[in-house]
Amino acid sequence: MNGSAYTHTRSSLHHHFPVFSVNMAASMASQAAARGLRTATSKRFLLDKRKGTCSTPRRWLNLQEYQSKKLMQESGVAVQRFYVADTASEALEAAKRLNAKEIVLKAQILAGGRGKGVFDSGLKGGVHLTKDPAVVGELANKMLGFNLTTKQTPKDGVKVKTVMVAEALDISRETYFAILMDRACNGPVMVGSPQGGVDIEEVAASSPELIFKEVIDILDGVQDEQALRMAANLGFKGPLQRQAADQIKRLYDLFLKVDATQVEVNPLGETPEGQVVCFDAKINFDDNAEFRQKAVFAMDDMTESDPTETEAAKWDLKYIGLDGNIACFVNGAGLAMATCDIIDLHGGKPANFLDLGGGVKERQVYEAFKLLTADPKRHRLRRCFYRLPLTCSSTHMYTCILTHQELLCESTRNAT
Repeated sequence: MNGSAYTHTRSSLHHHFPVFSVNMAASMASQAAARGLRTATSKRFLLDKRKGTCSTPRRWLNLQEYQSKKLMQESGVAVQRFYVADTASEALEAAKRLNAKEIVLKAQILAGGRGKGVFDSGLKGGVHLTKDPAVVGELANKMLGFNLTTKQTPKDGVKVKTVMVAEALDISRETYFAILMDRACNGPVMVGSPQGGVDIEEVAASSPELIFKEVIDILDGVQDEQALRMAANLGFKGPLQRQAADQIKRLYDLFLKVDATQVEVNPLGETPEGQVVCFDAKINFDDNAEFRQKAVFAMDDMTESDPTETEAAKWDLKYIGLDGNIACFVNGAGLAMATCDIIDLHGGKPANFLDLGGGVKERQVYEAFKLLTADPKRHRLRRCFYRLPLTCSSTHMYTCILTHQELLCESTRNAT
C-alpha cells in the first residue's frame, strides 16, 4: 500500500468510525463550510473533536438517493418527480409516465462519482440524460444486473439492482444549504452559501464571507425571519425568497422528524420557471434514535456492505478489510489507527482495521478473533498486532506480534 493509498484508507477509517457523542457523519462539505464561517466570524460553532465526549462508535445508516428523496417528498420538500425501477421494462414505463421534456436515469448505488463510472456491460456513466423514453429502457438494460465501478467502489464495482427515473430540470442558479447538529451551540445550526453545486470546501477556503450560518433555538425552531434572512443570503429575491424560506422550514421539519444529525442539500437550485428545488441531498441519522425510527432504518441497504463488516457490526465491532497481510486486533479507534500507521511506517501493510471499542465484553473478543480467522485472505496473514489494555485500570499496555509459531511480547508503559 503506497503512501497516497494509505492516506485514503485513513480518511476511510475516519468516515466509518465516529467516536463522539454527536454523530460525526457530517460530510466534509459541511465541516468545510463551518470552518470558513469560523474564519469569517472568528467564532467557533462546529464540534471541536478534541473536546468531544467519547461514546461507543457505531455503523451508521446509508440510504440510496431515491430513498432520501422519498423522505423529503413526504415532508413537502420540493424535489424532481421520479420513479424507481428494478427492470428495464419498468424503467421504460416510468419514463413514459413522467411525460417530461427531458429525463435523467441514475444508477442507484451507495457511492459517489456515478456519472464518470463504467459498467462491466461496456456502458460508460451511471447517470444519463435523454428526451426519448425508449432510450431509457435501452440504458436501463445495460445498467441493471451489471457492476458499476467508480472511484469510490471496490475495483470490481457494485452490482446495480435499482435505477431512478426522474424528470430533468434546468437549473438557472445553484446554492448550498445544510442543517447540522452543533455541540458549541447546543443544538442545530443552518449553514448556507449562494455558491452551490461545487465543492463547498473550495468556497470556504477562497470566499469565507460567502458562508452564512443561523443558530436554531431547539425549542422555538426556525423562525420566519431566520428562514427569510438565510434565503436572502443564498441570493433568492422577490417571490423566490419566500419560496426558499418555506423550503428551509420544511427541511428543518424533516430534520426533526427523522432524528437527523445532518440534512445537506447541494444544490438547492432555482429553475428558469421560478421554482426552488432540492436537486440532491444527503441525510445522516442519529443511530441512537433507531428504536423510534424503525421505518427509516428498515430502508438500510446492507447488500453493498462487506459481509465481514456487516457481521462485525452485529457485535458492535468496527472492522474494515484492507489489502495487506498484517492483521490488527486493537482496543480503541485512535490506537487502531496509530497501529496501522506504525505498520505502514515500517514498510508493512495492514490486513484490516479492527477496533473493539471501550467496554468490550468477552463474547466480542471471541467474535473478533473469529472475524480475523475467517478472513478469506487468512492464508496471506503473516502477523497479528494484538493491542489491548491488560485491565480497564491498568497502566500497562501489552503489544504482541505473532509471526507464524513465534510469539514475541513486549510490555510498554502507557505514557498517557
